Amino acid sequence: MKGFIDRIFLAGRAFAYRPNSIWWDKLLKGRTGRIICTSDQPYLYYWLVNGKPAIHQLKKMTLEFCGISPVKVTFISPIKRSSEEYKIKWYSKIEDLGRKGL
Repeated sequence: MKGFIDRIFLAGRAFAYRPNSIWWDKLLKGRTGRIICTSDQPYLYYWLVNGKPAIHQLKKMTLEFCGISPVKVTFISPIKRSSEEYKIKWYSKIEDLGRKGL
């Protein structure tokens, strides 16, 4: 997924470097984003022990770098040992978010 994003969010399309400056222009301003992250570890552990590295990298260093804001996060866990009812609940929630454009 990271390789795909790196090929889509290109300089000149998602952001533009300013000549003779350390700053850049955010070309995707006015757009919003949602990250859907799945994991087998509880969110609290992922946040407190690991510092949410994948979410931080994608949200702060890619999407917001290009001007996408706000970026909301939906964290689904656990995945591997979850029941069918749990999976159906999350599929419905994600489908609902997509239909509403949230």
